[in-house]
Amino acid sequence: KHGCQRHTFVPWCTIPLQAIITMSTKRKADELTATAEDDEDAGPVLPATCLASVLNFMPYSDVRSFLPAGKFIAIDAAKHIETLNIMEPAGLDVPAARRFTNVSQVNILCVVTPAIRTVTRTGPSNRQILSPDAVQRVLPFLSIFPKLEGAKVGGSGGIAYCGPLCLSPNDHAAIFRGMIGAFCGAFKARLLPCDVNLKGFTGFGKIRDCQRDGENPCRLCRDICASFPFSDVLDLQAPEREETWGNTTIRSLCISQGERLEILKARPGGQEFIRSRAGAKWLLQAIYLGSVSPNDNSEGVAFQERMKEQGAVFEKEVYFVEEYSFELIERLLAHGFVPRAASKEDVRWAFSWSSPAIWDVSAFRRLVGMGFALDAKDFILVDTKAEPGIER
Repeated sequence: KHGCQRHTFVPWCTIPLQAIITMSTKRKADELTATAEDDEDAGPVLPATCLASVLNFMPYSDVRSFLPAGKFIAIDAAKHIETLNIMEPAGLDVPAARRFTNVSQVNILCVVTPAIRTVTRTGPSNRQILSPDAVQRVLPFLSIFPKLEGAKVGGSGGIAYCGPLCLSPNDHAAIFRGMIGAFCGAFKARLLPCDVNLKGFTGFGKIRDCQRDGENPCRLCRDICASFPFSDVLDLQAPEREETWGNTTIRSLCISQGERLEILKARPGGQEFIRSRAGAKWLLQAIYLGSVSPNDNSEGVAFQERMKEQGAVFEKEVYFVEEYSFELIERLLAHGFVPRAASKEDVRWAFSWSSPAIWDVSAFRRLVGMGFALDAKDFILVDTKAEPGIER
């Protein structure tokens, strides 16, 4: 109608990064003084925020290599970058990183690197090497970002430090424990935000050879529970059965579940966190489900057909809650957890693999009586004791 030209759309992801940066550095918005005709001939300009979105996914070494391209990159785009991906220890340089004032996520992927991959009779051997140089630089580097919300410390491809798989250096376990101890001090001194989301630190295979100090956990385990973010303290281990794990319930740590929760509750805000939605979502992991299958006889076949008509996803699985699970939940409720704090969406997510699932009605009623926000509409409830097609 107005004689508009038809243009071919070219996705930015198909343009080399150097070409994008070249277009972006031609001018700044506040320096435009040209006429409309001159502006039309100047070529496309990628806004600083868009360029920063591209750089968020680039290795940090590539980001730094483009900083000399001009003020537009070094200042304008840099202040919009939110994620840094450090792939080598040399990138953990504090003065060079201070320009990135808006960073909220730092992925340090050079602490652990894969060793030479070998294949044994049992399959591939995923050995790894810990970098002492990177370990020494991690904490000072993270501490310079005032908007830090999350950090991942490990290796590329989702690798995290695992003591049994680490080949070198010989004292890798002591080096890693030293880094954990340094982080405990950083949280106590409020050098890092108390709610930062950390990945790659704690859990199975990370901290090894802990030994209890008489009747008490070792100093490092106590410091972790007394200083690390609340969510990380809970996520050290899912709710577990004391009779199974004994006094070493956090797998390779030497602290029990009860001791961990008591330390957490003694911290300022700890009891409020346990009563929060985050605590309730963790409590959902204490619901251990068992299952039974319908009989192969005519009654069992009839039961399956009836379940299909009611919309069951897996008509051959009937779920119930293990009795020890109810005992575990009762112990955890005594620490102050509030099941109702979890939303219905949280509960649906916890059992989303088979919704609508066939559940034993007595187990459903017991969980509701404990305060869990289960909705009967999300389940097909049957009485397994009275159902002739099922034998438990």
